[in-house]
Amino acid sequence: MRTDTLSYKYHYQAKKTDLFQVLIREQLGYFRRNDPSIKELKTGTTIETHLQTKLNKIQTENSMTIKNIIPNELFQLETTQQGGVIVQTYQFEQDHRGKERVVYSERNTFSESRSQMNFMVMGGLYKFFYNRGIKKRIQYLDNLALQNH
Repeated sequence: MRTDTLSYKYHYQAKKTDLFQVLIREQLGYFRRNDPSIKELKTGTTIETHLQTKLNKIQTENSMTIKNIIPNELFQLETTQQGGVIVQTYQFEQDHRGKERVVYSERNTFSESRSQMNFMVMGGLYKFFYNRGIKKRIQYLDNLALQNH
């Protein structure tokens, strides 16, 4: 795995199709809160929003764009913010034992090399909080998917 990419693997309980539908529904809700005219998510769908940077905790203007959707396999989102780009990917796959899992990853690219270096230095500490937050997020989605069926 690249040093600029964080990843978390989660074995879910719901059916893959249900979990993917919940993921899309939740992302659509987020996009619609920022732009009520959006009716569906598809490659190229973009919103403008305000988010906090990971390292400096500064509120910035951001552009979020759907980069790729492959039903029941992949959902990829790119966030462009002051100082860099984050590509978030939900990849549905099977582990080496054939058990279903989703691999969530974030690839961070910074426009300044100093910021990239700071991220790599702080990555170990950040990874702890990242794993905890992502686990909660995916468990939430898994539970919603289980409740739907």
